[in-house]
Amino acid sequence: MILSFKKHSDRLFLSIALLLSLFWSCKNAPEPVSDDYLGVPVKEIEAELSQLMELWYPRIVDEGNGGYWTNFTADWTRTEEQTKMLVTQARGLWTAARAARHYPDRQVYRQAADAGYIFLTEKMWDTDHGGFFQYYPPVEPPEGMPGHKMSYANAFALYALSEYARINPEEEVLQWVRRSFDWLEKRAHDPEHLGYYNLIFDRPLSPTDTAQQRYGSSLGWGHPEWKDQNSSIHIMEALTNAYQVLPEPLVKERLNEMLVLVRDKMTHPEGYLQLYFTQDWQPISHRDSSREYILENLALDHQSFGHDIETAYLIIDASNALNGKADAKTLEIAKKLTDHSLQYGFDQNYYGLFDRGYRFMPDLKMEIVNNHKVWWAQAEAWHTLALMSEYFPDEELYPEAFRQMWTYIKQEMIDPEYGGWYNNGLDTDPENKGRNKAHQWKGAYHNGRALFQVVDYAHKRSPIAH
Repeated sequence: MILSFKKHSDRLFLSIALLLSLFWSCKNAPEPVSDDYLGVPVKEIEAELSQLMELWYPRIVDEGNGGYWTNFTADWTRTEEQTKMLVTQARGLWTAARAARHYPDRQVYRQAADAGYIFLTEKMWDTDHGGFFQYYPPVEPPEGMPGHKMSYANAFALYALSEYARINPEEEVLQWVRRSFDWLEKRAHDPEHLGYYNLIFDRPLSPTDTAQQRYGSSLGWGHPEWKDQNSSIHIMEALTNAYQVLPEPLVKERLNEMLVLVRDKMTHPEGYLQLYFTQDWQPISHRDSSREYILENLALDHQSFGHDIETAYLIIDASNALNGKADAKTLEIAKKLTDHSLQYGFDQNYYGLFDRGYRFMPDLKMEIVNNHKVWWAQAEAWHTLALMSEYFPDEELYPEAFRQMWTYIKQEMIDPEYGGWYNNGLDTDPENKGRNKAHQWKGAYHNGRALFQVVDYAHKRSPIAH
């Protein structure tokens, strides 16, 4: 009995010691190695992160109807029109939950995350067909067409629920993570050619339905039988987060599947993501078409510099989740995606990343077809450049571009009067200064994540082996 008591006492002492150690480490987060990170003052980055989060929360929480308000003017006045779209609601939940992890003493973020979780699970889930509605209230489909959902949007729900589970790991929350994953698995996954379809209909499409959806249809996103880059990278992103809280074999299998598809199938050897593919992963290209046709259908075939450099981060994150570290092949492709974006999409004169480019026949020289510098692309490029600086410390280009991008963000993206980020950089879109700071496609997810990531790198809290 004495031996048994001593064994249990030792275990109890060890458990208490571990808990105290964990508590002490959380209360005393490591200070940054120096006052600056890659030449940018850490306090400057932390201040922008804190100000950004305080601008959005609790301002966007809709206490009367649930979920989040989405539309605010340039001076942060809430507008009358409020569209509650799944992507924005999910991103609002993710950002609040991420802020709650970063600022555990600021209850406003946990409360905002709770509100987003309740709205998502109680209002936006389709109890008849499963999956999350694209809008709340649900929007009636065009006459004669079946209702549809998007894997792209549902992936953000999975991403957000997984992040929420990290601050509230109750079984009910984990069940919602599993329910969201299971719906994508049963309704969107292609067991023959792998990957996921984006447009998921409530009933099978007739030949007439299918014909109506070709090339810039009323629903957008290409032909319903195609697979696409945008939904694929964000499904991978969601699976990466889901695997942190739901480390089950099938989740791991699907995450690895998507990493291989994005990295090895969707990425062109030159270092950019192709946008649309047939069921069996043959790329859709308009390169041999007329210039007029290409420009009319640009949404289906172009080079998106922001998505390319964002994907560099996403595949590294996926590899870290799967392997405990980024594998060599993933790092090689991530570097190629980053280098291509910097070479062809980065504005050498005024800094910042352009939106879109295209290589027209016959010389295939890169031409910028949209010179706007969208907020999300600047944010994703900026923190990915920090990540690449960590993995490739001998490459002087990455920290230099990181500093240049931060200079651009401060001068052209951040509103010095009212706070927050403009939708587009003012150097190429000066009229953007008076437009909405928030709308159904613009939350605090991209720039918030970028700032969270860079602060973590500066404090050596990332999964990178320093």
